Amino acid sequence: MPKSFFSLLILSLFVILFVLTVDLAYARTFNNDFETGDLTDWEKTGDAFDFQPTYGDNPTARNRNQPSQHQGDWWLGLFEKYQGPDKGAELGQTPGATQGDTPTGTLTSIAFKLIGEKMNFLIGGGYHPWEIDANPCCVNLVIDEEVVKTATGTMVDNGNESMTRQEWDISEFKGKMAKIVVVDQHSGGWGHPNFDDVHQANASGENIPWDQVLAVEARGKLAVSWAQMKKYY
Repeated sequence: MPKSFFSLLILSLFVILFVLTVDLAYARTFNNDFETGDLTDWEKTGDAFDFQPTYGDNPTARNRNQPSQHQGDWWLGLFEKYQGPDKGAELGQTPGATQGDTPTGTLTSIAFKLIGEKMNFLIGGGYHPWEIDANPCCVNLVIDEEVVKTATGTMVDNGNESMTRQEWDISEFKGKMAKIVVVDQHSGGWGHPNFDDVHQANASGENIPWDQVLAVEARGKLAVSWAQMKKYY
């Protein structure tokens, strides 16, 4: 066959690979609600997150009378130590098991672009604010290593296991890259945060799909490696 045919074939294969890879990048999403059952897309420090995410309404299973009000099956409950009917059973865990308030650490998300007007999420646990407590339990929005927004559990009775939905106005930061950091640095009473189901929302209050958020950065770019693609597809 002519050499030109092989050159054209190679070029065609490269174009197909490029298009497929960009399409895969577009499909990339974010473990915003921990429904993978693990900490995919998040990096931990310390030991507070060793048994996270937790599965089901563990506070109710231990008769706490403060239902977690989580979304889906999985959520971050830093007092809890039950990882579900499969993994939990293998580790000898039972519904209602706890690790207590002693462990500390942080959990940091992948970086993403802020394209919404608001950010909303479920949060509960102890009241130990970032700004006023030397050992905070909170969730922070971080841009360029600076905390620009922070939230914590209710101040009533110093905390509550039941999560409620809170919201940040992020409109002034649109276009910037950010990370979410869950902080557990308190080892005393109510020394844990609860967290789940984070979203960006548009001006109408509608949640923006995370694959759309991440596609902003993926547009026109090849995925870094096949190993990274296999992680999500």
